[in-house]
Amino acid sequence: MLKAKIRVKLAELELQQKDLYDEFGVSQKTFSNWVTGHSRPNLEQAFKLAKRLDCTVNDLWELR
Repeated sequence: MLKAKIRVKLAELELQQKDLYDEFGVSQKTFSNWVTGHSRPNLEQAFKLAKRLDCTVNDLWELR
């Protein structure tokens, strides 16, 4: 199972979820689910999110 670390990156960059979900064309609930680890973005979105957060995809998720 993957553990999302998106919240950490958002905090490091002083960003809020609302700053990004419109940018990614997803609902607030969908983005929130990514942050909490209840769901994951598709591969394209994951790479875009990593680029936007100035990190790698591996930085955003870790195996538990």
